[in-house]
Amino acid sequence: MLNAVILAGSGEVEKIPGKSLVDINGKPMLAYVVDAAEGTGMIDKILVVGNSDSSEFCSKNGLEFIEGGTDILDNLTKGISRFINDRRILIMTGDIPYITSEAIIDFIRKSEEIGADFCYPIVEKRICEERFPGAKRTYVTLKDGTFTGGNIFYVNPRIFEQCMPVPRHVIANRKNPAKIASVLGPGLILAFLFKSLTIRMVEKKASDMLKITARAIISEYAEIGNDVDKPEDLYMAKRILL
Repeated sequence: MLNAVILAGSGEVEKIPGKSLVDINGKPMLAYVVDAAEGTGMIDKILVVGNSDSSEFCSKNGLEFIEGGTDILDNLTKGISRFINDRRILIMTGDIPYITSEAIIDFIRKSEEIGADFCYPIVEKRICEERFPGAKRTYVTLKDGTFTGGNIFYVNPRIFEQCMPVPRHVIANRKNPAKIASVLGPGLILAFLFKSLTIRMVEKKASDMLKITARAIISEYAEIGNDVDKPEDLYMAKRILL
């Protein structure tokens, strides 16, 4: 069994503070994520890190709650600190209402087979476009294919502090693949530009740079990364999640 942290912090959709609680067909968005996590049978405690308006939801649903800080890394630090002695924890964002128990189970099982300090799911563009036609995602083209990232992580909490500078850079530039690639160094940047960069090359660079084992998990579930960031995303979610 794993403990899980759900990041349900700041953000607005249709001018509603705390977008994780925005209503999607009579159900808060956060509830979709919680239900999927609980449905796996692999999650023990669920901790929600978010705005104060999330506390009532957590209290009603038997979830632990910590009020978040100023940004997503602040919230991440608070959440990870709660389970700092765990072998591994699951981290999810609260704005992925399409997420399913099956997608989470698949990701956990693949991550546990590898046993790395940090596992991150990636999904092929083809799969995303077939499942969510018209959805706008940020993609990166590698030699292995064209991928987008997910919104769920399998993490050794004890390595987080030493890795902080890189997550700060990645999160600050999460919509700009070129800037994220800049931490990889000139050799890998050239490989990226000439489309010869491979998943394994990125894994090795990240592992060597952070002194951890980092692995990408190729997921067949587009639901693992299709988040609700904009009003048009919310409209799509209300249409699909009937």
